[in-house]
Amino acid sequence: MFLKKNHNSGFLPIWRLSGRQWRFLLVHVLVFSVLTGFLWGLPVRAEPILLSQNFELGAADEFERQLTEEIDTVILAVSGGYLVEGMEIGRIIRARGLKTVVPNGVACLSACAEAFLGGATMQIDGTVAFHIPRVAQTLSRDDAFTQGLAGGTLTAIYRFEMGFGFELTRTINRWTTDKRLLAFDSTAELLRYKDPESGPKLPRFYER
Repeated sequence: MFLKKNHNSGFLPIWRLSGRQWRFLLVHVLVFSVLTGFLWGLPVRAEPILLSQNFELGAADEFERQLTEEIDTVILAVSGGYLVEGMEIGRIIRARGLKTVVPNGVACLSACAEAFLGGATMQIDGTVAFHIPRVAQTLSRDDAFTQGLAGGTLTAIYRFEMGFGFELTRTINRWTTDKRLLAFDSTAELLRYKDPESGPKLPRFYER
């Protein structure tokens, strides 16, 4: 007991406490303050978000609406979709500082691969695969050329924005079609394309 009984008020007034009692009170106040600050300062529990549906028009806006402060990781298991949506999702991921993950046994293809590049940190346990932009088969030859040129330019700019320079785009343009994709099954393999001095890179393909 650090407060003595007082016959008039029940407890000894705080200003009449002894030096030892003051020290006891001060220690408990400090401990309470530290614990309160610790509890209030606890980080928000991190949570992942899973993307598993092809990127349709409006997918990026819907993705941004679903993001909360708790989300720190984007798990990607998407086989494709609209290229512009994949790149916009990647930009949102990068702006939020989120991690991108492709789990073991899962493929992240085409537009999904572009979104994957947005990760502040990236983890490939499955497969991430890219191909040259594809255009609608119903277009005329001239329109197909124009759209293909625009898509290729946009992806080159986007990948450069994500830190990959132009070597990744050159390799994709050289080796891939809409059926044969440039594939990566490790993060280290993909990150070599960020370093122009990393030496020869033997492409590996994903057929679909």
